[in-house]
Amino acid sequence: MASLSFTLHGVAHEIELFPDLAPVTIGKVIANLPATLDIHCAKIAGQHIFWHAPVVADIEKPADILTLPAGTFLYWPERQFLELIYGELQAEKAQVSVLGRLTGDIGWLKDFGRRVVENHGQEPLTAQLSAHEDALTLALPEKPFTSRGLNALRAARKAMWQAPPEEMYGLLRRQGMMIPYGPLAMAEGELRKLHELIWRLRRPDYGIGTQERAGVLAFLIDAFNARIDGFCALHATGKVLDDAKSLLGEPADIDDVIEELVLFTGRAAAWLDTFIPWNALNEATRAALARQDLR
Repeated sequence: MASLSFTLHGVAHEIELFPDLAPVTIGKVIANLPATLDIHCAKIAGQHIFWHAPVVADIEKPADILTLPAGTFLYWPERQFLELIYGELQAEKAQVSVLGRLTGDIGWLKDFGRRVVENHGQEPLTAQLSAHEDALTLALPEKPFTSRGLNALRAARKAMWQAPPEEMYGLLRRQGMMIPYGPLAMAEGELRKLHELIWRLRRPDYGIGTQERAGVLAFLIDAFNARIDGFCALHATGKVLDDAKSLLGEPADIDDVIEELVLFTGRAAAWLDTFIPWNALNEATRAALARQDLR
């Protein structure tokens, strides 16, 4: 049986893998292990924790997320999340790839899920994911590049995955009216939406033809960088995005540019999300609505 270990506070919990359901996604994930995970709370869907996937993969044997039982380990392609479900989900329409399932009792995950909701953005919430020896043969290696520009973009993407860049800490230390929360929320939202739109460029069924993709991608970078770089002052992040436009003239490279930018923008958004105290903001919103007799 191929399996992973999800280790939390020094205790390893086994995830049985289902290679017959999602061999490509599982192979790519295993190739990026072991890894330390920054854990995020669900904003809408309910009782699941997630972390950002270090891979790009198409959906395999689609499953309706609302039909999956607690303990399911899944990949959500469009959001590029790896997730563990610990309870009933709220109404959210999504087709996902099932990668496996936690073995044994998952009471620990329910307890951790509640802690993630309550403490997201207020303390580091991390875990470790590693592959058992029986799973290592499933790993799929990373595609090599010959283009200097593509290798530079990949290097920038890998640096983004190592740790939040210093300019993000600079954003958090800024002072002023509605700062730092204003630019923090703006930057996270802009990078997340840019990530999702670039992800859609991979798929012709979303209506963007092969010949149009380079032009659309350049437009998206310019439009979103006006906020990411110009308003939120994430200049180094903006430069990586802007430099990527120079790689769009070679049609043979466009798929690789898109994939690297999906990984880069998604990880940047995920770092910023770790600093947002979602539960406290939700409670403040509820209190404000109650004062206006809107609840």
